[in-house]
Amino acid sequence: MSYTLKAAGETCEDALTKGIIEIVLKDCPLLQMLPFITIEGNTLTYWQEKEISGLAAWRSPGAEWADAKAPGTEEKTATLKILGGDIDFDYYTRRTRPRPEDYDAHLVDLKAKAMRYEFENCAINGDPSQEGYEDEFVGLYKLIKGTAWESEQAYAVGDTVVPTVPNGFKYVCTVAGTSGASEPSWPEVVGTTKTDGTVTWTCYSGHHLCSGSNGASLSFSHLDQLIDLVQGGPADLLLMSRRSRRKLQSLIRASGAVLESRPGMFGESIQLYNGIPVVVSDFIKDSYVVGGSENCSVIFALQLSESAVAGISTPTMVDVERMGKLETKDAERIRIKWYTSLALFSLPRAALLSGVKD
Repeated sequence: MSYTLKAAGETCEDALTKGIIEIVLKDCPLLQMLPFITIEGNTLTYWQEKEISGLAAWRSPGAEWADAKAPGTEEKTATLKILGGDIDFDYYTRRTRPRPEDYDAHLVDLKAKAMRYEFENCAINGDPSQEGYEDEFVGLYKLIKGTAWESEQAYAVGDTVVPTVPNGFKYVCTVAGTSGASEPSWPEVVGTTKTDGTVTWTCYSGHHLCSGSNGASLSFSHLDQLIDLVQGGPADLLLMSRRSRRKLQSLIRASGAVLESRPGMFGESIQLYNGIPVVVSDFIKDSYVVGGSENCSVIFALQLSESAVAGISTPTMVDVERMGKLETKDAERIRIKWYTSLALFSLPRAALLSGVKD
């Protein structure tokens, strides 16, 4: 059963921990909306759903029941990572300030905001395969974008690729072999096959769409296509950069309309596109490289649930440990720590639009 960070703060009896959770949540709609699955231990093993359709069929009365199509799943693991930091409260500063509680509150505020920034950045860009980032969990960009097709590459049955310019479809290897020297023209009808060298690919609904070989300006058409890539129900949010949000607002104004809005958790205004909350993140880059363009951004359309995109955490969520007085400093220390990760339980319930330019 999923659990939100907000619920964790409401049930927490420690005032300091409750305050830290509130700071972490403030100004971060992603964390406000993201459900968390709490686990015992440090790893969650789960089956990631690859497709939703085609797993059942109509049958004639009295006819044999042929073997059903096996669910397209893949075993995945999400390992809890440690996010945290220490706060040292200097005794001299406390004693020489007229309001020492303001000093304490300021340090706690800075550390809690840093926790929020680090989580949000990792949730989007996390890539522990990169040197220097081994302690992060895998973020949404890497989880969703898929593996690009390569020339003269050996592929086994079940391998899945997306075109070098993703078109909203994915292609599963159904006859093993070696791909050709040049990229094939990809079919865009589900179930259609394509021969590529000695490989045979079968077309399936995908979850990655690119606006063009060198990127292109955001359009209503591409945004609507992105939303339609999300299966099994509507998206719960559209996650984008500030630049993309400005472009969306410009498109809306040019059409003679305005973005709808609703109040958020702290009374802030959450804008909506087709009834879907538009969430801005400072950690979505406007500098992704697509073809010859180095100024592209991405937009995510996500369902948030324990069967779609969800966080992983220990039952206590954010922990505050009082370390006490330090031997080598005239100070006392508290440690804030969060054992957390991210899981994508279903690929069809999340989608990515890349190559977004202003």
